[in-house]
Amino acid sequence: MLTISPSVCVSPVMQPSLIKRSPFDTLQDIVNSILFPFRKGRSETFSKWKSPSWSTVPESSSWLASRRDLEGAEGLWRIEDGIYDLRDYLDKHPGGRDWIELTQGTDITEMFKSHHVSDAPREMLNKFYVRDAKMTRNSPFTFHPDGFYEVLRTKIRDKTQHLRRGPSLKSRAFADFLLTMTVITSVAAMRTKNKLFALTAGLLLACTTICAHNFFHQRDHWRRYYFQLSCMSVKDWRVSHALSHHMFPNTPHDLEVAMFEPWLQWLPKKKMLFWRYVSWVYSPIVYILIFPSSILIRWGISGNDGFPELVPLLVPLAMMLGSGMCATEAFMSAAFWWVVILLIASFTFGLVGLNAGHHHPGAFHDGDIVKDNEKMDWGVYQVLAVRERQEVSDSILGLLSFGDHCLHHLFPTLDHTTLSSLYPEFLQTCQEYGLELRSCSLWEAVRGQFLQLSRVRKRDFSSKHR
Repeated sequence: MLTISPSVCVSPVMQPSLIKRSPFDTLQDIVNSILFPFRKGRSETFSKWKSPSWSTVPESSSWLASRRDLEGAEGLWRIEDGIYDLRDYLDKHPGGRDWIELTQGTDITEMFKSHHVSDAPREMLNKFYVRDAKMTRNSPFTFHPDGFYEVLRTKIRDKTQHLRRGPSLKSRAFADFLLTMTVITSVAAMRTKNKLFALTAGLLLACTTICAHNFFHQRDHWRRYYFQLSCMSVKDWRVSHALSHHMFPNTPHDLEVAMFEPWLQWLPKKKMLFWRYVSWVYSPIVYILIFPSSILIRWGISGNDGFPELVPLLVPLAMMLGSGMCATEAFMSAAFWWVVILLIASFTFGLVGLNAGHHHPGAFHDGDIVKDNEKMDWGVYQVLAVRERQEVSDSILGLLSFGDHCLHHLFPTLDHTTLSSLYPEFLQTCQEYGLELRSCSLWEAVRGQFLQLSRVRKRDFSSKHR
């Protein structure tokens, strides 16, 4: 059992109030307040939900550190009102040690509930119980046995208990096909200096990245590193996407909202006219910079991932080997064409991902009004925070475009190719609880995302659920 010291003695000379600040520090604070106006304090919708605070660009390590300060996990792992010690389970966890290692010191209630469809993990949890938590839960989300999410999970559990664990053959084969075609067209682009090949390679790289995201939600599988070809980090995305965005979409706890501020501001709040409307013009530039900026931020702030950082070099290496040029010429040519392909892929990824169904005026965003501003069923909240796209309910199209988005949020560890078969149970449960899965066309999703950037008024969602 871990012993937690009740207090920490701080030397007077180390107290922040006594540290002398220079004029440069004050100027830096002013610049940060202008460039990084991230919300501090509490959620605008859920009155008691404390939000992260940022002093610099929000990223995965600072988000986790902020949660450790807020959630009363006492250096261990919190699930609902219990403290659990999972250290001895690190290497035994079927999903891989990353999930447990990253979340130490935080409240993992939402993660634990949504990532285990079967009852077995819940039944073995008592073996790791230490004591009751001293603080009330910071999160407003509930998982009552007769609530929407747990009732739906029971139905899904019974339907999926005989499915193969891990990625399906269909998703594995399709990911391999996309990777192969990405390499072939990248080599062809460099050899022929043909822009059409470069465009095709960029589109295929974006598709490979989106498809590979299916793997890092699940138990450790080597194909998850296909995602790393984009220069983005699997480990960072397991935090910013799986732990943050998936659990708390469209809130200050959503890193995929916070990391784009102030340039793209989707939450309804007071905004300068520049951010509301000029962002429509420069959004494409933001899309183009997603891939290259992620590796610069990672190396500059959070540190690199070691060996996985070499994965993005595999495609330009293949381009060099297949070029038929001398080493120096092959290097220069591969570097140029790979940057071109990467920027095309980044734009495509941003266009698809940021219009996947969350940022629409008809989707809940923090600041909007709900029936109870203190507690809400987590599954109900997920349905409210999504606008499903009508064109991408097919399993293969879903792998390419974050389709079946609401079901993917509710059950992220299920292989994407199985999600379309769960709609009968899902829609039936929505009807039982007075919920509506709202959908829109791809054009409406894109248009809605721009309208959401300019939205400042709160919407009332209190009548959308029981």
